[in-house]
Amino acid sequence: MARGVATALRDIAVLVAHGASPANVFAAISEQAAQVCGVSAAAVVRFADGGATIAGRWGSVDAFPAGTVFPLGAGGALTLVRNTGLPARFDEYERTGTEMHGLREGAATPVIVEDAVWGALLLAAFGGERLPADAEEKLTEFAQLASLALASADARERLLESRERLVRTADAERKRLERNLHDGAQQRLVAARLTLRMLRSKLDTPELDPVIDELGAALEELRELARGLHPAALSRGLYAAVGMLATRSPVPVEYDVVEGRLPEAIEVAAYYVIAEAITNAVKHAEASVIRVTAIVDGDELALSVADDGRGGAALADGSGLVGLRDRVEALRGRLQVSSRPGAGTTISATLPL
Repeated sequence: MARGVATALRDIAVLVAHGASPANVFAAISEQAAQVCGVSAAAVVRFADGGATIAGRWGSVDAFPAGTVFPLGAGGALTLVRNTGLPARFDEYERTGTEMHGLREGAATPVIVEDAVWGALLLAAFGGERLPADAEEKLTEFAQLASLALASADARERLLESRERLVRTADAERKRLERNLHDGAQQRLVAARLTLRMLRSKLDTPELDPVIDELGAALEELRELARGLHPAALSRGLYAAVGMLATRSPVPVEYDVVEGRLPEAIEVAAYYVIAEAITNAVKHAEASVIRVTAIVDGDELALSVADDGRGGAALADGSGLVGLRDRVEALRGRLQVSSRPGAGTTISATLPL
C-alpha cells in the first residue's frame, strides 16, 4: 500500500504544481483515494451550514455529481465525522431504507484545514460492492498525507470565490455609475446645450457658439466615459460588440465570433479580453492584421486574439493583462499569452459556460 500512496501523492502534487483548478484537484484526490483503498467510488466533501457539498468525486456510478448539496443530521458516516472529527463507517444504508442512489456502505475520514474540520474524504460502495475491512485506516492515512494538497486546493477555491465576488461587485458598480452619468450629468449637459441653442437663435448672439461647441465636446467625452465603464455594445451580444471594436480599430480586424447570446458575465469577460488585446496590438505590436475568434467548444467559450506584429509581450508587462487574468480566473477560466519575438502575439482564454 505504501508505494500506492506515494504514487498517488506524486500525481496529485504534479497536478497542483501545474496550477490545476480546485475542482480538478478535488476530483484527482477522490480518484487516488478510491484506488489506494481499492473501491470504485470516492469523493471530497465540504461541510457548511449544517450540510455538505460534493467538492469533487470519482467513480463509475453517476450518483452525487460534483456540486451536489445535501443536509446532514440523519445518520451516516459523514454526519459522524462532522460531529466527532473522527473517522467513521456506516454499513446500514440498506437496513435504514434511506434512498441513496444504491449506496450500501460508506467510510469517511475528516479533512482538517487550519485546525478545523473542513470536510471529509468519503469512500462509497454501491450495488453489490463491499468496502474493505480496513477502509477507514487506509483512507485516514491517505487523507493525512494528502492534507497539504487539500488545503492548497481549498485556499485556491476561496481565492477564486473572492475574485468572483470582487468582479461581480465591480461590474455592478460600473453599471450604477453608468446609469448615474446618463440620468444625471449627461441629461443636464443636454438640457443646458439645448437652452443655449434656443438663446442663440432668439438673441442672435454668435458669442455663444464656442460655449455650445464646448458643451457638445464635454457631452461626447462624458458619453465615451460612460461607454468605457460598461460596454453598452454588449446589449446586442458579443458578435455586435466585437464588430464595433473592429470598425473603430485603425488596424484591420478579422473576426469569427459566436452570434448567439451568452451568460452576461461570460460576454463581459470575453469583451474585455478582446478589447484589451486589440488595444495592445494597435499600440505596441506594429501589426498589419488582427484576428479574433470566439467560439463555443463543448461547455466552454474559447477565444483568441492574434496579431502578426513584433511579439515579445508578457503577461506581467502590464496591469491590463493581469487584471484580465483575474477576471477570467474569477469565472474559473484560463488566460494564456504566447508572444515569441518576431512571431506576433496570441492572447487566448477559455471560459466555462
